[in-house]
Amino acid sequence: MMTVRIFTFLFFLGLPFFVHAGDDAKTNALLVELDKAIGQAEQFKKEKEQHIRTLKEQLATPGLSVGEQYDVCRNLTHAYEYYRCDSARQYALRQLDIAEASGDISRIIDSKIQLASVLFKAAMFDKSLELLGSIPKETLTAAQEIEYYKAYYETYVFWLEFYNDGYGDPSMTQQRDFYYEQFLRVLPQSTYEYASYYGIKYINTGQLDKAEKVLYIYLPKAKLGTRPYSILNSVLSFFYRVKGDSTKVKAHLALSALSDIRGNIMENVSLRELATLLYESGDINRANSYIKKSMEDANFYNARIRNFQTSKVLQIINRAYQTNQAAQQRKLEYLLAVISVLSFGLLIGIFLIIREVRKVSRAKKEISTINEQLRQNNLALAETNHIKEEYIGHFLELCSLYIEKIDKYQKKLYNKAKTSNADELFNTIKSTQFIEDERTEFYHKFDESFLKLFPDFVHRFNALLPEGEQVTLKPNEKLSTELRIFALIRLGITDSAKIAEFLNYSLATIYNYRSRYRNKSIVPRDEFENEIMKIGVNSF
Repeated sequence: MMTVRIFTFLFFLGLPFFVHAGDDAKTNALLVELDKAIGQAEQFKKEKEQHIRTLKEQLATPGLSVGEQYDVCRNLTHAYEYYRCDSARQYALRQLDIAEASGDISRIIDSKIQLASVLFKAAMFDKSLELLGSIPKETLTAAQEIEYYKAYYETYVFWLEFYNDGYGDPSMTQQRDFYYEQFLRVLPQSTYEYASYYGIKYINTGQLDKAEKVLYIYLPKAKLGTRPYSILNSVLSFFYRVKGDSTKVKAHLALSALSDIRGNIMENVSLRELATLLYESGDINRANSYIKKSMEDANFYNARIRNFQTSKVLQIINRAYQTNQAAQQRKLEYLLAVISVLSFGLLIGIFLIIREVRKVSRAKKEISTINEQLRQNNLALAETNHIKEEYIGHFLELCSLYIEKIDKYQKKLYNKAKTSNADELFNTIKSTQFIEDERTEFYHKFDESFLKLFPDFVHRFNALLPEGEQVTLKPNEKLSTELRIFALIRLGITDSAKIAEFLNYSLATIYNYRSRYRNKSIVPRDEFENEIMKIGVNSF
């Protein structure tokens, strides 16, 4: 979440430079941001409503002084001023009542100017001028003088817009221009109004370099989501319209509209103008979306002039949108018919392909099964051959060794017989020590040979047994008796009688060992010795 916030902050921090670089791709990115903001408009509105509720709760607090009531009421008027026209008028009237009750001349003048600024937005131009005319100019402070002339100027601007789209009655035009000059005269250079209104003046008089300079000096000071940011970008769109740069016109209108949405400024023009521009450039769908949003805002704001202006544009764009949708529908129906025919042919082709694929698949499965059987047989054969080769070598070595030992043993007996030591000869023949020693050495050789063939036999054998039941070898012991039994089984000697004879154990002992480990195994009893046979498979 923090990464997203940082990215958003950096993105909007660089917006003036981002737009100044200007190309279609970057402007399209701005339009995407505007689309997202429109999708989040309800969330922004909830935050605004919460702020207004807090102010209303403050105003309803018992025991507020007149001054406190006035301040809270003035804050409510400001909160509603560009958000909801009828509510702004309600609190502006209440603000004036409180001011008049207090007898404070400065508050009364502020309240009259504030109310006049709300009334002309509601198309109550006569009432606005009447209020302004009731204010003695000589009583105005410097700050009030700015707002006074601004309200006079904007009243005539809105009046001319409402009736004649900015042109018409010469006397009203003269009044508008007069108050425009008076307003410019009193504006401090540090205000955004100075930048925006002088920017407009410079544009109208063809002084584009001056206009650009004054606008871009103040723009970095303005904050996204505020009226100054919206106004400055709106003026910049006018600047680039005069210069003929339609890409930057769109970009600055998008920034202005984005600021309006984030600031819950429902008294907006930029989104409507952007919708018109997009309509003219052929982006009908987005234009329709924007003009509908603009109409929703105008209806919510409830100022007749904005409703009237937006509704005219809405009708034009909506007709184009409907025409475009109808054309798209006809095209879709045609494409659907073509696709249906192609799909039918495709289905037939798919059916034939599936039939052939199934035949091939069956053949492949049969070949794969045969190949797997051959592979397993080859592996088994290779394993068997390897075991045979190993044990033939060990067998020949043992045979040679035992022939040599028998020869030595025979010579030993001969020497004893030659010395006529009959008792010693008899005792030597009677002793089983030689046989025991040879058997021990034979098992040792067997263990070494087997583990050379199956080095992981003990580990794999124990893996078939549960914890606590696994075979533990003594120090220096390679295979225990039970392991030799299963080693012989792994070599293919499964007859218990042969195993008993080989290991010099009784048949019952061999049977008991085999049964015990089959019962303890973690695999099914009947599968235990099959698993033993798999040890070492494919390792040769």
